[in-house]
Amino acid sequence: MKNINEEKGFTLLEVLLSIVILSIIILSFLSFFSQALLHSIREEDNLTGMNVAESILYNVENSSIIDLLESTPNINYSCQNPLSISSFLADELNFTTDSQDPNRLVTEMNNRKYFTYINICQNTNENSLDLYRLHIKISHSLTNDKERFIYDTFHYINIGE
Repeated sequence: MKNINEEKGFTLLEVLLSIVILSIIILSFLSFFSQALLHSIREEDNLTGMNVAESILYNVENSSIIDLLESTPNINYSCQNPLSISSFLADELNFTTDSQDPNRLVTEMNNRKYFTYINICQNTNENSLDLYRLHIKISHSLTNDKERFIYDTFHYINIGE
């Protein structure tokens, strides 16, 4: 006959301690995956913003805005008071003009609304070089009518070519 004290096995304390250690390890991995998911969502927004800006740059360079700038060489669009060309480009970009702000364009991609401001300006040095500075700012909508800024870029348009 075997004695009860001679049987090998885990005690209740050892089982509880192993469950606690395993839970700590699993929770640390779960927090890592949730942070990775949030980072992935932000990077998707940044990439979408960059693609929207590249599309705008392409369309601006091939649009009639350059003809407008060449036809009005004496008008100075200072960078303190830039010219908003968002509404001018809305049809060419297939964006809609925001009903609350006519200088803001709205487009929807990946089930999210993206808002774009497109301004053009020129300082005296740029004027002597026939350059116009294009400024594109992109944000996207969050819940509760809030926006998050996601992309900002500058580009030069040379009308002297």
